[in-house]
Amino acid sequence: KSPSTPSSKRLYTNLRFHTPDGRARFGAYHSRGLAEPPDPDYPFVLTTGRLYGHWHTLTRTGRIEKTRQMHPEPFIEIHPRDAARLEITDNQLVEVRSRRSKTFFPAKITKAIAPGTVFVPMHWGALWADNAEANALTHPESCPDSLQ
Repeated sequence: KSPSTPSSKRLYTNLRFHTPDGRARFGAYHSRGLAEPPDPDYPFVLTTGRLYGHWHTLTRTGRIEKTRQMHPEPFIEIHPRDAARLEITDNQLVEVRSRRSKTFFPAKITKAIAPGTVFVPMHWGALWADNAEANALTHPESCPDSLQ
């Protein structure tokens, strides 16, 4: 039993996976490339993901004051070179467009993101922030195995 949630059964204590021989399965895949590569109209690769302290759409972590203070609002990370070329300043509200939607985020200029790539956390949606649904921007293609 899990000590943090006594009613939950801890999985894999017998060191076996739910496969015929009990062993884990790993998959190696050749990259098929981006479903929607950058082009002159949409020159950036958009990545979305999680932030430390938040999970999914803030339905639980959004109610915890400490995690809300860590990341109080959505944002877009952009490399300094790209920001300079587009004359974007730190914390400036920028419009982010894809072929599917548009949203608005304050810019965070950082060398932590590669030039030509931007990052938006996926946690905020209509429940927590207006016009901040990162997933509305994304391409619907997903991994056939993980569906992510």
